[in-house]
Amino acid sequence: MQENIQKNLQEGTTKDFDNLCGVDPLVNIFKDLIVIDTKSDPASKTVPSTVGQLRFGAYLISRISELGFCAKQDDKGVVTVTIPASSGCENAKSLCLLAHMDTAPDCSGADVKAHLVKNYQGGAIKLENGLILDKSICRDLEDLKEQDIIVTDGNTLLGADDKAGISVLLYLMHNLKVNQNLKHGPLKIIFSVDEEIGLSSTHLDVKEINCDYGVTVDGTKEGELDVATFNAYGAIVNFNGLSVHTAVAYKTLKNAISIANEFINMLPRDEKPENTQGEEGFYHVHKFDGTTESAKINMIIRDFTKEGMDKRLSVLDKIVSLLNDRYGEGTVTLKTMFQYANMEQVLNEHKEILEILRKAYTEAGVAIVENKVRGGTDGSNLSNEGLPTPNIFTGALNCHGPYECLPVSSFNKAYKVTEKIVEQMSKTVKA
Repeated sequence: MQENIQKNLQEGTTKDFDNLCGVDPLVNIFKDLIVIDTKSDPASKTVPSTVGQLRFGAYLISRISELGFCAKQDDKGVVTVTIPASSGCENAKSLCLLAHMDTAPDCSGADVKAHLVKNYQGGAIKLENGLILDKSICRDLEDLKEQDIIVTDGNTLLGADDKAGISVLLYLMHNLKVNQNLKHGPLKIIFSVDEEIGLSSTHLDVKEINCDYGVTVDGTKEGELDVATFNAYGAIVNFNGLSVHTAVAYKTLKNAISIANEFINMLPRDEKPENTQGEEGFYHVHKFDGTTESAKINMIIRDFTKEGMDKRLSVLDKIVSLLNDRYGEGTVTLKTMFQYANMEQVLNEHKEILEILRKAYTEAGVAIVENKVRGGTDGSNLSNEGLPTPNIFTGALNCHGPYECLPVSSFNKAYKVTEKIVEQMSKTVKA
C-alpha cells in the first residue's frame, strides 16, 4: 500500500502557482485575496465577528473603486456594489450576486500558502507539511486527472470558500468595465460577513437589496446547482452539577460531565454527520467543555423538512426533561437558535430564475448537477425573506480544512457560468 502511494505521489509547488497567476487573471485575483485572514469567530460579540473581515472589506472597496464602480461598506462590514444596467437593458429584471468574506473557524486562515499540482495524474498528493490528500479524503479527486489543482501547504485552509466566489465577482466587474459587449441588467454585488457562523443573512436587508433575484457563488463541485438546503438550528446545552469531596460523594455528588455524556449518548446513535448522507438529517455535537460542577455542549441540528426539524427539536426537549426528572429540575437547560431555512419551496415558486441558471450552465458548456446541499448558503434565508437565491458552484472541494483544493478548470467554468447568468438576466423584462 505504502509503495503504491509513493509511486503515484505528486507534489504542488509555489513556483507553479505563481507562474499560473501570470497567465490566468482569475487565479491571480484569488492569489491576492487568500493572504488576508478573514476567519470568523462564533464566540465573538462583535459584528463582524473578526476585524480581519473589516480589513478585507476595505481592501475590496479599494479594488472595486479602481475599476470605477461605487462600493460602500456598512457598519456591519458588508460591502455592496450597485451597477446600473448597460444601455438598452434598463428594463431587465435586477440581479444580486453574493459571496461571503469570512472563512471557516474550523481551521487557520492566516498565512495561507497556495501550491499548484500541474497536470494531476491521479493517486495521492503530498502537501508541503507531509499531509497526504487522496481519494479516501476527497472522493472527487480521481475525476480531476490531467487538470491543474490549487492546494494548501497543509497548515491552513485554502480560503476558496468563499474567496473563489469573491474572485469570480471581482473578475466579472473587471470584464463589465472593459467589455462593452457584455450586456447586463441592473446589478448589485454583495460581499457578506460571518456566513460560516450562520449570521450573514441577519446583516442583510432584502428590502434594501431590492432585487428580483439573487445568486450566491458559494458552491463546491463543478456543475453543482443548489436548489435546496438544510433547515438549521444551533443549540447550547448547559449541565449543572454538584461538586463534593469524593470521600463523601455517595448519593451526593452530581457530575456534570457524566450527565452531559448521558445526554450525548441519548441522541439517536445513527443520526450523526458521519452516519448520514443524501436527504438524511442529523444531530452534531461539535464542542464540549466541562468540570464536575458545570459542563456545556454546543451542537447543530439539521433537517431538510420543517416537520423533520420539529421532531428533532422535540427529541432534545424530551432528553432534557428526562434528565431533569432523573437529577433534579434545572440540572439541564437547553437553548436553541434558528440559523437558516430550506430555500426549496421558494425556488419552486420562482422557476424563472432556475431556468435562467440552467440556460447559463448550458451556454457555458457545464453539465448541471441539481443538488440538495447538506448545508446552507446566504440564499437560504434570503429566499425565505423574499429574494429567491439559488447557489452555484466555485469548484472548491474539501472546504474548511488543510485538504481544501480548487481545480483551476472548474474555477474558470464558475466564472463563465456567472457571466452567462448576467447575460441571460439582461434579456428578461421587468413586469
